[in-house]
Amino acid sequence: MNFFLWRESSAPVPAVMMPEPEAGEEEEIDDASLLAVEMMPQSKVKEEQQVDYLEGMTAEMFGNDDEFDQCDIDNEEEEVEALPDAHFGLLGSRSGLLKPQGCMDDLPEEVLREVLCLLPAQDLYLNVRLVCHRWRNIVQDSTFVPFKKQYYRYMMRERHTEMEICSILRNSGITGPASSEHSIRKLVVLMAQHKVGERLRPDDVLERVKKHRLFPQAECVHNGSDFQGPNPYAAMAVILILSEGVGDVQALVSLLTGCMSHSAITEYLCHMAMMLLALERNKVTVSNRLHYNIYYVLHLMENVLALFLFVSGVSARRPQIHLTQEQQQILSHNIQDDHVVKIIAFAGTGKTTTLVKYAEQRPDLRFLYVAFNNSVASEARRRFPRNVDCKTVHSLAYNDVGKRYKFRDKLTFNMKAFAISSVLPKGRGGFTKAKVVMTTLNAFMASTDETITIRHVPNSRVTKNNFRKDIDHDEKLLVVRDAQRIWKKMKDLNEKSKDAYYMTHDGYLKLWQLQDPKPCLSGAYNALFIDEAQDCTPAIMDVLLSQSCGKILVGDPHQQIYTFRGAVNALNVVEHTHIYYLTQSFRFGAEIAYVGATILKVCKGVKKILVGGNQKGGVCDNAADRVTAILSRCNFGVFSEAVRLTDANPSCRLHFIGVTGTSFLLSLFFLSRLDDFNCLEDGVFLLMSVVFPLCVLALLPDFIVGTVHKSKGLEFDTVMVTDDFVKVPCSKHNLRHSPEFSFAKIPDDEWNLLYVAVTRAKTTLIITENIRRIITMAGVRNSHCASHFLSYCCAVSVTPFFDTDGLSQGGPLCEKCVWTRVGPIAFLMTEDVLSMAEIPQRLDLPVHHAFFLELFF
Repeated sequence: MNFFLWRESSAPVPAVMMPEPEAGEEEEIDDASLLAVEMMPQSKVKEEQQVDYLEGMTAEMFGNDDEFDQCDIDNEEEEVEALPDAHFGLLGSRSGLLKPQGCMDDLPEEVLREVLCLLPAQDLYLNVRLVCHRWRNIVQDSTFVPFKKQYYRYMMRERHTEMEICSILRNSGITGPASSEHSIRKLVVLMAQHKVGERLRPDDVLERVKKHRLFPQAECVHNGSDFQGPNPYAAMAVILILSEGVGDVQALVSLLTGCMSHSAITEYLCHMAMMLLALERNKVTVSNRLHYNIYYVLHLMENVLALFLFVSGVSARRPQIHLTQEQQQILSHNIQDDHVVKIIAFAGTGKTTTLVKYAEQRPDLRFLYVAFNNSVASEARRRFPRNVDCKTVHSLAYNDVGKRYKFRDKLTFNMKAFAISSVLPKGRGGFTKAKVVMTTLNAFMASTDETITIRHVPNSRVTKNNFRKDIDHDEKLLVVRDAQRIWKKMKDLNEKSKDAYYMTHDGYLKLWQLQDPKPCLSGAYNALFIDEAQDCTPAIMDVLLSQSCGKILVGDPHQQIYTFRGAVNALNVVEHTHIYYLTQSFRFGAEIAYVGATILKVCKGVKKILVGGNQKGGVCDNAADRVTAILSRCNFGVFSEAVRLTDANPSCRLHFIGVTGTSFLLSLFFLSRLDDFNCLEDGVFLLMSVVFPLCVLALLPDFIVGTVHKSKGLEFDTVMVTDDFVKVPCSKHNLRHSPEFSFAKIPDDEWNLLYVAVTRAKTTLIITENIRRIITMAGVRNSHCASHFLSYCCAVSVTPFFDTDGLSQGGPLCEKCVWTRVGPIAFLMTEDVLSMAEIPQRLDLPVHHAFFLELFF
């Protein structure tokens, strides 16, 4: 049942039914009768009390005792039935009441406000305020969850709200000239003035906050501040600033639950999260992890409530699936023929589950689920209901075109460069030139073009010496001529003289796309589910988008890693009528989610925030005890890791992702023949003679190795990411020494590969120095340094902490390091941080003048 349709459908409120008195049951004496007795004369009352009403009665008049027992049984009250689950007991306990009595309007104003305040701010603005005037007035009331609504508007960059927050920052002294070092102190002062919309005793709140592990640091900050008396809201602000993870924020929420309402806790967290986000947007040095921690907890709090509000429509015999607010928004959308709906689903966010529930709720509609490989389609057939047909796009093309080549025994899996080289004219053969022709054919098959032109020819090729050489215009014309001749013979059903002339699966898919008129699928289906839309080729999208039924495109644009095959990101290119997001992953917890979210934000500038669940897990920089999946960017990295592992332990058991025995041996054979891999020659023969039998026979491997492309769609408990991905030269505080580096200069595919790699992990992620450097761009190291700096000020000791440039030895930090790595958080403790040095405008590397004097003179 849709929550926002309760009023229109006259949703029920509890109906009270009073049981009728049983026949022969003695009536109760009301107050009027008692009052009449009291007003009677005392003498008359005594006379009535002296009357013997049993005079003249004998035992025979009462009959047998069995008759009384039977009468008691007959007069027993009916057992009260259990509350029916379908209506939450709103129909009462009697079966005679068929319709609910009353509606949402019968609820008191206070109760209705308590119900609506549990909903996300997005639902309040987009749905709740459209139900009726009464609900709209509640949502627009300035006293109704003001910070929750303001935080949402600020997240959405509403212009008036942004100006309002900027004004608050300036008036509070948080931003402005000469205020950068005191920004965090002023923020704590601002949060100390937080207004709570309910009656609370500050002493009770403070007693709860004192139980938090970070309260000693918060107490030191309080003692060094200008606050008069205990202020729990200031202590809460400091705890949130010093929090090292989502667990610290959850611990604070758990403590506050005993003295504050859910609405009051949410209001404070929204207020604090909004101010931290404002600091980020105003370029104040603060880690984005602080805002992320609070945002994460708020997201979980909203969706935990959804678990209780959601009623599953599946049979009670099936396990009940609790959907998030984002998933329920998708389920409430009714698809129409002219709709093009995009669902941007981050890694592990349950996009398939959402589509399954969508189809289950609409049994009267017919859907076509389009997958891109047989394994996904087979799994989909097992999960989807009967009103969904699950097919691959190649199977659709095969039924119309491909089977003709199958009957003529002229089908091959894909083109091979050696086969192409054998049919090239004399003087233009060879592996490298054949590779260019093959790339041209693949680019044409992926496009919507009708003929092969020079736009399908790559701009460069790799020579025998592993150098990249540009392809000039004349050479491109020759490549086009060769590709056109091969394509013509591939289409000929009778031409089977050479392996290069056999039709590929992408080839008959191209012929299917070129049909006029286009293939018609909308006659049998009401809507299409297009999975992994970010990896669709233009040829596929040309056919699917031409259908006259509804289209639902699902995928993650940040997992697009097949552009080298001609794939385009349809989620960015195709125009849409509606768009939805799935941002909560069910695969991993907060730590792994933060690494993935940081890669998207720092490297690609993504605004949406990836979150996870309550799963246990972590991120480390050393090997784990359990079976580890080692993911590399390319095949060279895979075999390098295999050689390293077998060199350390020749008896270790390896499993190569997506590699069969025959293809594995062939890969090793060709690997040993290439000049680029001479350095691995000994390792290759070691793999062929020792490791391969262990790989085939090992049921419980010690390590799982493979490329990111092969591991896409999979998940592992522990993942180690190798260091062969795109490089970041240094950490954030040293980035000024590499002015030539820019994240925008690196293709998105490179960052997508790294994002896919880290999001394969479920419990443990082992990262490299390269990933740690990316995390420092978000200022994460600042929070760790702040924690240790405050520990030094409080306890006169600093424990060693891990830094991206190595392991520090502990001890106090100098003023320059404090300001560079900690920022204004250091001023929470004292105003004398810069007593020995000014705020460094530019921290240059030290110049050793004596060294240069000795060198040149």
